[in-house]
Amino acid sequence: MRLSWRQLVKSKLKGKSSYFSIGIAFSGESVLLCALQKQDDELLWVLDASFSHSNWQGQLADYVQRHKLANTDCYVSLTSHWYQLLQVEKPKVPDNEVYAALGWPLKDLLPPNTEYVYDYLTPPMQVAGQSKLSVVAIPHKDINNISKGIYDADLTLKSILIEETATVELTPTSDDAVISLVQEHGEEIVLNIVKNNQLYFTRRLRGFENLGSYSEKELSMGITESLCVQIQRSMDYFESQLRQPPVRQLLLKLDTTLAEQLASQIQESMGLTVNAFEPEIICGSGFNFKMASFSCLGAAYVKQSLITEQKQLKQDDTKTTSPKRVEVSS
Repeated sequence: MRLSWRQLVKSKLKGKSSYFSIGIAFSGESVLLCALQKQDDELLWVLDASFSHSNWQGQLADYVQRHKLANTDCYVSLTSHWYQLLQVEKPKVPDNEVYAALGWPLKDLLPPNTEYVYDYLTPPMQVAGQSKLSVVAIPHKDINNISKGIYDADLTLKSILIEETATVELTPTSDDAVISLVQEHGEEIVLNIVKNNQLYFTRRLRGFENLGSYSEKELSMGITESLCVQIQRSMDYFESQLRQPPVRQLLLKLDTTLAEQLASQIQESMGLTVNAFEPEIICGSGFNFKMASFSCLGAAYVKQSLITEQKQLKQDDTKTTSPKRVEVSS
């Protein structure tokens, strides 16, 4: 999506935004927005909104104008309804030719007669003898519609990422691996294992979409046990197949009012330290992380992550890291 000269001139005349960043998440049910402001060295979550899919472009444009958000850097996150996440053998070509070479195997894996935009992530650690890539594929028409809606609303679109990596942005930096379980309203649970801000493992836990409808008694009668089995399987893979030290900490942000009781049950059953997942963001008046879309907040936090990475790279020019973001450039 390219800016026309009219859009370019209009954006220059608007001036600089007083907001730090905007996150917009496209879920299966709605389009969510959050805005961050920076106060000294702290990020403050100050705006939160939801739009219907039927007219999100018009609603977004009105909201931007009403809250003087024009020209704010905008980062978009997509939930699983919008993309396919595929495991593909890494083509045996030089690194600078990998992207182009992926087009051939993807033709056999994706539906025909649909043009896709794709990007890939190289895992920081592989199973012995394997060389795979995680490839994200999104229909080109969806990227086009999203990009046009963002630009028409006078926002500055910076990147488009996916739910799994948006959650990584919010995970605290640690030399020890951390498991996070994040669930948007009515969605599957996204389980990530993150170490040093790198995504080592991710999977979706199906069958827990109605978690919020269960009572504490029902949770203790099998639901928690089923969840613990899935967590243990993921830990076993991480420790045995990827040959990593044991995971000791679990962060929860689940779609239930009984999160504290569930955390207590998991901690007792598995012997892990289980805490509420609370990002390094200050909640504005009336906001709390229990109500938040982490896909949306994670997208908005990308800008801060990039700033932090740039500072670290300046401190050590020789430092190299595996990319943690799967982004689809607009």
